[in-house]
Amino acid sequence: MHSSLRCLPGLLAAIAISGCQVNPPTPPAAAPFVAAAPAQEARFAAAFQEVDAWVARQAFPGAVLAVGVGGRLVALKSFGRLDASPDAPAMPVDAVFDVASLTKVAATTTAVALLVDQGLLKLDEPVVRYLPEFAGPAGHADITVRHLLSHSSGLPSPMLLWKHARSRAELLTLVHALPVERPAGTHDVYRDENFILLGEIVERVSGQPLDRFLAERAFGPLGMRDTGFNPAAALLPRIPATEQDTQYRHRLVRGTVHDESADLMGGVAGHAGLFSTAADLSRLAQLYLDGGRMPGGRLLTAQTVDTFMARQDLPPGSSRALGWDTPQGNASPFAGPLASPDAVMHTGFTGTSLYIDRSRRAFVVLLTNRVNPSRENRQIVPARIAIHTAVLQALDAGAAR
Repeated sequence: MHSSLRCLPGLLAAIAISGCQVNPPTPPAAAPFVAAAPAQEARFAAAFQEVDAWVARQAFPGAVLAVGVGGRLVALKSFGRLDASPDAPAMPVDAVFDVASLTKVAATTTAVALLVDQGLLKLDEPVVRYLPEFAGPAGHADITVRHLLSHSSGLPSPMLLWKHARSRAELLTLVHALPVERPAGTHDVYRDENFILLGEIVERVSGQPLDRFLAERAFGPLGMRDTGFNPAAALLPRIPATEQDTQYRHRLVRGTVHDESADLMGGVAGHAGLFSTAADLSRLAQLYLDGGRMPGGRLLTAQTVDTFMARQDLPPGSSRALGWDTPQGNASPFAGPLASPDAVMHTGFTGTSLYIDRSRRAFVVLLTNRVNPSRENRQIVPARIAIHTAVLQALDAGAAR
């Protein structure tokens, strides 16, 4: 089962934030949606069939796919069901997914960019300037904010943090004491710990909890009304189930964060915990494509957006931007061989991904709950490549007409 919608002109509606404004802007009305035109159904028919095929192969119970190009949301369709049970409801097009590590870019990276834009946070300052309790272990003084964002801090991931802590405070103490595995800037290794620290830095610099800062300074102004941490119980009918947890909570996880460490931290963390919809993430993607502009104003300067979307070469040859990843060689590990060299992207463990393509002026949001009922299902790897390839082929065919 699937449903579809298409956005009217004006993907984003928001007001300006400038300088070091403290008072939160008034959230705008959400952009209107209407039924998809037959031409759009035809344009993405192959891509929609590809998603349906992966649902049939049980790569994931359900999905929502959003595609935007030229400032318009040209496709938004849901597929399959909310969970793997045979009588599960159909996946709604406004399903609120646990987006897992998309938290790192949609939430934490955006929050850091806002603080950098305001001059309150410096990329090349040492982490210990903002988190004095991070000082002590050898090598910590050399780790900068930029190193955390580019996953080149040299910090290891020696343990499942949630197994060795009983509270947020205890977990953070473990992270603060991690030994340096390699000198900062010499290797890039993806680590949740980098973004746990960044979430802490945002809170320390802004003087607000991470979730509140983002609600007031990013998600509210962008009209991302279904995006946030610890979703309200009223949203539960729209939230796809994640995993049948047999290790930590011993129940089906739905409506609370799947990531165990984020759950231990109260559901709000720099590395995981965000819930969102494909339509809301489309607004964020368009913000990055528009260089920080939104209708009626600007959220980020173009210079800051360019800085965060650029490869950092830490170390030389790394594909990492700030928060984001970029295609490696002539292809992306999840967007396939048609990915643009200047694209940025990220994935989430629960089966989510966000691809922003500056050359095509396009984005692709793919949200699934591939961990339902179990994380052992890894068909999402080939599914992502196939679906993104089909979408990019459709975009290129439309551009050629």
